[in-house]
Amino acid sequence: MKLYDNLIDGTMEELEKLQGRKISFDPASAWECLENTEFIMQRDAGLELGGAGMPSVNYTCVTTSGKVLEDEILVYGKDIREIKGDTAFARIVILETEDLGEDKDQEKAFQAIRNLEFVRYHVFPKGYMVRVSSQSNQEQVRISSAALKGGIDFARVGAAYIKKYKEVSQVRKVRVIFITDTELVKVLSPNADKVDAITKTLTHILDGLPTDCGHCSMKPVCDEVEGMRELHLGKK
Repeated sequence: MKLYDNLIDGTMEELEKLQGRKISFDPASAWECLENTEFIMQRDAGLELGGAGMPSVNYTCVTTSGKVLEDEILVYGKDIREIKGDTAFARIVILETEDLGEDKDQEKAFQAIRNLEFVRYHVFPKGYMVRVSSQSNQEQVRISSAALKGGIDFARVGAAYIKKYKEVSQVRKVRVIFITDTELVKVLSPNADKVDAITKTLTHILDGLPTDCGHCSMKPVCDEVEGMRELHLGKK
């Protein structure tokens, strides 16, 4: 699966322009998670990420190209305990998976990608309420005062996400990236739209999109994304 590789490369190139912090995954350090989402009232909130009109974004990329060599959390900008006011926020996940078999069964591979995207809706860190807009690709987080006092940070939240992703058999390695640097969030925000465009194109391919490239509305995506045209024209 190389459809998202250019976006992964572009994301990492932008991150290299800013000094970040890398934390190796430690399952024992994962922040406690609940069975269901926790509603945190405004009066109980200690911090908001990506709210109050600040930029925020979330996207997930899947690859089988060896771009993620270990389970890790990357933090760019201030960590949770260092933030004192409204801040921009991004959470980006890059998943290294086993071969999803798109050459043999495209529908099965596409469903595997969708299932991996849905994992984000099933992680409920205690005192960390996530509000996601699938249409705008924004992710806002409200953190309770109790969680702040308990020492919550991105390393522990990231570890909780990695543990959940690792429950999926196809997942080999996970990189979770947290960003609170406003300019970096703005620069990376358009990538979420590109991820959506790839996913929508896959949907059209599976629905029997015509193979006449000259009359295809998805041609710009196929032109830009490595492997998309081959996947399209190879569909029986």
